[in-house]
Amino acid sequence: MLTKQNYLEVASGRLPIEEVEKRKKINLVGFVRMWGFPIISVVFKWPLWLAIILVRLFIKLDYIFTVYPGSESDLRGYCHPWLAKTRFIHSKPNLVGFISKGKKVGPGLVLAIPNIMREFREEKETCLEVIKRLSFLKKISRVKAIALAGQLPSVCFKHKIFLNKPFVWGNKGTTFCITETLSEVMKKRKLEVGHVKIVIVGVGYVGEILFNALKEYGHDVTGVDIEHRKEGVVLSKDGGALLRTADIVIVLTPKGSDFLPYLKSLKRDAIIIDDTHPKIKEEDQPQGMSFYKVAVGIDGVKFFPRIPGYNANWLPGCTVEAIVFSAINDFNGSQTEFNKKAKDLGFFAHLVK
Repeated sequence: MLTKQNYLEVASGRLPIEEVEKRKKINLVGFVRMWGFPIISVVFKWPLWLAIILVRLFIKLDYIFTVYPGSESDLRGYCHPWLAKTRFIHSKPNLVGFISKGKKVGPGLVLAIPNIMREFREEKETCLEVIKRLSFLKKISRVKAIALAGQLPSVCFKHKIFLNKPFVWGNKGTTFCITETLSEVMKKRKLEVGHVKIVIVGVGYVGEILFNALKEYGHDVTGVDIEHRKEGVVLSKDGGALLRTADIVIVLTPKGSDFLPYLKSLKRDAIIIDDTHPKIKEEDQPQGMSFYKVAVGIDGVKFFPRIPGYNANWLPGCTVEAIVFSAINDFNGSQTEFNKKAKDLGFFAHLVK
């Protein structure tokens, strides 16, 4: 059934009926993810894990990908805020989906933690509780790797919670995804290594590794530090001046909206490689600039259902790292060696604008 707004859009020709049906399907998936998965995970907790143990006897599960909402506004994409506050749900990873296998890689499980990033930053006990539960799930599922999304590994490190095998930090996978996207963009635009000025915004947990990797590949690259304040993300003193010289900007701020105040500092024809979540919205992108979302995939591997803000075949960097490590059963090696192994497995960059 069409809403009044949808009906007006369809009648005016601005919105095809197929798009309405697509939106209805997405809304249904969102409703199930928000209410259904958390409730099922609590009510049928032990039967679910018993089923996973039984499935594990016949199907090899290689890894677990753990995601969380970054902010209060993102929380409804994973769990209803009321449910997230209850002791039955709080800090408990719940099953929200699967990742299919490819020709060279096995399948994985997707778990969601109904805690926002602020809670992880401020509460060491919350991080410890999540890691404890994930370690238990590793035992019963017998996976080879567990990936923690986004900033969670770095927050654990700041709390002096040291993650050992099978946890992966995600820095190698994320660096691979960004360097592959950068490489494809430069090929498409016929740009030569060392002849364009690259500025990385956010030289922290991943940014420093990325900076060193690009230097090793011969790029002319500079990093800009960022600071988190109440009023938002603030660049270092020389940040604005460096942005004005950049041909390509790699944005590693937590959210795309964090970088909006600095878009006016860029060249009119600058290229922006966006590794934020949620990404910089199309309506906020100035004309003349080119925006590319960091998105990597591998044939046959998809999320069921897709995670909020991603297409089903887009794999976050931490997931890429978990897949590579589970496929080769190796947690050592340099970034260059990791990149080669990921390419050998068939990972490639989607050029998403």
